[in-house]
This record gives sequence, C-alpha cells and structure tokens, in this order.
Amino acid sequence: MRRMYRTSLIGLMLVLAMISAACGDSDAGDTTTTAVAEATTTTVAPFDLSAAVNDYLSTIPEGFLAIGDVDVFKDGVEASGALVIDVRETGEYEEGHIPGAVNIPIRTLGANLDKIPTDRQVYVYCKSGFRAAEALSSLGMLGYDNVLSYKPGWNGWTEAAQEVSLEAVEAEVVGAPDIEPELVAAVNGFLSTIPEGFLSAGAPDAVQEAKDAGALLLDVRTAGEYEKGNIEGSLHIDLRELVPGIDGVSTSSNVITYCGSGHRSAMAVAALHVLGADNVKAYGGSYTSLVDAGLPVVTP
Repeated sequence: MRRMYRTSLIGLMLVLAMISAACGDSDAGDTTTTAVAEATTTTVAPFDLSAAVNDYLSTIPEGFLAIGDVDVFKDGVEASGALVIDVRETGEYEEGHIPGAVNIPIRTLGANLDKIPTDRQVYVYCKSGFRAAEALSSLGMLGYDNVLSYKPGWNGWTEAAQEVSLEAVEAEVVGAPDIEPELVAAVNGFLSTIPEGFLSAGAPDAVQEAKDAGALLLDVRTAGEYEKGNIEGSLHIDLRELVPGIDGVSTSSNVITYCGSGHRSAMAVAALHVLGADNVKAYGGSYTSLVDAGLPVVTP
C-alpha cells in the first residue's frame, strides 16, 4: 500500500511537472510568436506625391500627347475603338458633341475613374483644347498612359465641318483602377475645385497687366525653344522638369505659365496645382501671340 502511495505520489508529481512544462512552453511560444511578428513587421514608407507627379511629367513623349489633325484623330478613334471623353460642361455637351463621345465634365473626372478604362485608347477634348490639356495631365498623373488629347477641340471639329451629334452617350462603368488613394485625393482635390475660367490667364493684354502687377511668367517650353526667344523677365522650367524646378516658382505672387501653343501651359498648371502651387494660371494661347501683342521679348 505504501508502494502504491509512493507510486501515486510520483505520478502526481510527473503530472504537475508536465502541466508546468506545458505552461512554460505556451509562454515561450507566445514570446517567440511575438518576436517573429515584430521582426517581420515592415515600415511602410509615406507616399511621395512629388515623385509620382515627376514619374509622369519626366516621361512625357515628343508631341506632348496631343493630336492636332482631325483626320488623324478620326482614324485613331476608328482603328482603336477608342473611348472619346468630352470634358466640357453638360450644357455644352447637350448643344452638340462629337458622335459617340461620352460626357464627363472636367471637375467630375476624379469621381468617375471607374468609367475611364486603362486597357483601351482614350481621347479627351473640350471647346478649345485648354480643359482637355488639364484633363490629360490629371489623368496622366494618376497613371493613365493610354490618354491623348484632341487639341483643336470642339471649335476645331466644327470648323472642319465634321458631323455633330445631339444624342447623349452613357459612359460605361468599367471598374475603378488600383491607384494610390493619396494620389487620387490630390488630383481630385485639384479637379473638383477648378474655379470659373478654368485657371485661364485670359488674353495677352490680361497677361501683360498681370506681369505689370508683379506676376511671374513661367515658360515651360524646351530649353531650345526658350533660347530662341522668350518673354522678358520670364523664368524657364521645361514641363518635363517642373518637379525638380518647382522651388524656383514663386508662392508669394501670381504665376502664369506659357508655352508654344497653350497645350503644355495647361498641362503644367494642373501639375503645379496638384503639387500645392495654387497661385498659378495658364495662358492658353501661343508664345507667338504674346509677341504679336507687344509683350517685351528677349532674343539671342
């Protein structure tokens, strides 16, 4: 009986030891799991808006993503089955538009990305090309590499006596693309708050008045174009180099961008506003028109 008692006691001690070991193993396991989790946790780098904008601007190809010839535009749409987006206001669209075009007013583009495909050619147009260039730049910053602008716009289309449609076309929902939310917020913050006038600096005389009042003129043409002649007192930063050169852009006075035709200047104003330079407008005409209007010029 004493042997049985000793045996029972030894058995009890073994059971207690096993329980203790099990508890110890559990604690050790928890500690190990925690250590592994801590070791495998990675720090997510903050989103770099400037880098994202630069990724777009610095890679803009020759031609600056604009189509100027109506026949080339029509052939391109037909050959690719492209989506044509009219970024004018709804009232303008209803008065007449390019056949087959859908209407997504520029201020609503950021809220309608689920209607803009990434795997199909897209063309944007407006009345004169100014808003289309802002839209082109905005979509480009979001990563759309399939968008071109029909630069002559509605004015050019009708002047070429092309077919006009009054039949509204509903934009098809194709699904929202996977874009960094902070980038979408920044671009949509610009698009949705574009004021009346769409950030146009107006006619040459208005540009001269603004310059006389202290506005900085920013030439976004290439270095070669700038060296052949530029508006006196203007600052030169190539459109493709806006991000590394943005520190030279004044934030304490008004800024007006200009280029060879108005297309790049409107692209630039979109990018600058997304980067926080909300003191910038764009001249929608050509450098030549500024010269013809009498603005002082520096030539070699």
